[in-house]
Amino acid sequence: GAATAEKLESAGYRDLMSIAVATLGELVETAGVSESVARKMVNAARDSMKMGFETGVDVLAKRSIVVKISTGSQNFDALMDGGFETGAITECFGEFGCGKTQIAHILAVNTLKEDPEAVAVFIDTENTFRPERIIQLSEASGLNSEEILSRIMVARAYNSDHQMLLVEKIDSLITEQGKKVRLVVIDSLTS
Repeated sequence: GAATAEKLESAGYRDLMSIAVATLGELVETAGVSESVARKMVNAARDSMKMGFETGVDVLAKRSIVVKISTGSQNFDALMDGGFETGAITECFGEFGCGKTQIAHILAVNTLKEDPEAVAVFIDTENTFRPERIIQLSEASGLNSEEILSRIMVARAYNSDHQMLLVEKIDSLITEQGKKVRLVVIDSLTS
C-alpha cells in the first residue's frame, strides 16, 4: 500500500534491488509489516528482477564500460592493470604514512580532470583531507584548483554510525541534488 511504500522510501528503499536484498527483519522493522508480508515483498521483488546467474559473455559486456582511473604513475598503474577500476570497491591498506591518503587525493583530482561534471565524495574519519594538497595536484595537472575543490564534497565522520549515515546521504546527493558522483573515498573505513 501507499503508506508502506512511503515508509520504505523514507528509509532508503528506493528500488526493487534494495527490497530484494533486504532481510525480513529490516522490512518488518522499517515498514511495520508482518514477517509473512515482508517475505512476499522480498519474493515479489526478486521475481521481477533478473537475480540469478548470467553468462560470461554478459559479464564481459558489462565490463566493457569499466574505466581505469590513473594514479599518474606509470609503474603504479601497471601494477593496477591500468589504474583503479570504476564500478568497484578498492581497498588500499598499509602502515600509517605509506601514502593511502595521497592516493585518495590523486584519484579525486584525476577523476574530476576526466569529466567536468563529475563530483568526488570524501568521507573523512581521520581528519586527513587536505585542500592544500588538492590545490597542488590540480595546479600540477594544469587545472583550476578552486573549480576542482568545489567539486569535492567532504564530510567528517565522527563514529561508525555517523559514517554509515554519510554513506547513505550519497544517494541523496545523486537523486535529490543531481550530483554526478564518480568517486567515493572513505579515509579510513576502519578508523
